Amino acid sequence: MSDQLAAEWQDARSRLERATADPSLRRQANRLLWDLCQFLRDRDAALTHLHAAIAEDPLFTRPHLADVPPSRSVLVLAAPGDYQTNLPLDRLFDESTLLHTLWIADPDAVLRDPHAAIPRDLPAVDVVFIAIAEDARSGAMLRAADALAASLGKPTMNCGARIARLSRAGTAHLLENLADGVVPSHHLVPHGEPSPIALPIIIRPLGSHAGEKLHCVRSDAELDAYYVEHRRVRVFTIAPFIDYRSADGFWRKYRVIFVDGIAYPLHLAIHHDWAVWYYNAGMQACPRKQAEEQRFLDNLTAAMPARAVRALTEIARRVGLDYFGLDCSVLADGRLLVFEVETGMIVQNGSGTASTRIRQATERLIERRRAR
Repeated sequence: MSDQLAAEWQDARSRLERATADPSLRRQANRLLWDLCQFLRDRDAALTHLHAAIAEDPLFTRPHLADVPPSRSVLVLAAPGDYQTNLPLDRLFDESTLLHTLWIADPDAVLRDPHAAIPRDLPAVDVVFIAIAEDARSGAMLRAADALAASLGKPTMNCGARIARLSRAGTAHLLENLADGVVPSHHLVPHGEPSPIALPIIIRPLGSHAGEKLHCVRSDAELDAYYVEHRRVRVFTIAPFIDYRSADGFWRKYRVIFVDGIAYPLHLAIHHDWAVWYYNAGMQACPRKQAEEQRFLDNLTAAMPARAVRALTEIARRVGLDYFGLDCSVLADGRLLVFEVETGMIVQNGSGTASTRIRQATERLIERRRAR
């Protein structure tokens, strides 16, 4: 970020902070500061502003700016947190879907009396969508979301109890003995403890995502150094390192979104290193990579081996959620290598045919649910 742009963002933050002094602007200013402070990497301030906005009213409605009335209305159940805490449905749905978000600030109160937690001014909605992603700290939130959804008596997409099973260790257990697939075991290890499995290993802090503090450890000395570097972390997740390089020497990571049990391709990242994400793979600079990704987006079942496709079908059955995402690769023998299953993966509406296809599939599912 250039110095000029950084100064402009800080100026915008200052203006919004001043706006919180005006009772008529306070709630919306705090809501915007939640977004802005995360962008500025000030997570603590972002959460402070979000909680301040929720304290005034836990129900938010996304402004409807289109001239045409919305086709459907969705109540999103969310937990206070950063961008990784919930599935960002405002990124997925366009103006044809009216989004209301009910933030669960006190899960214990909801569990004691779910009916009392329903806002009196709650508008009519077609379905309830539990958007809370799995996290070691989200158990009570997910139970509260299930209780709220049951009290509302509306068709519900996703289930908190099923989402709660999707920790890395929980996913490995859920997908144990997956035919045509490889699901690495995950172990929780306290700080400073030796690895319970043979090196090399993949290590990260418990609950981390998007490659945060992720490292491949190949020796005891590297593990000791990693512990020193992350001395404030109490518990880590350790998994075996699996060499998933393709025959051409590149590493491939596929992202798939499941809607109502059907796998939809979102993107393919191809990189010269094992630590691959779409943002670091240089896809836009390489026509060959782009062409391979397009083949995957055009026809998943043709681009992936039959064994991997069968594994995708079985994963959808075992996870049993209406909407979730999967990061994976394909091994040389055609088996699917599972990296992560979670419900919070971002799908940016308008970013291409793949995202449009996923949005439309989700809209069709909503229509089917409200027609019951």
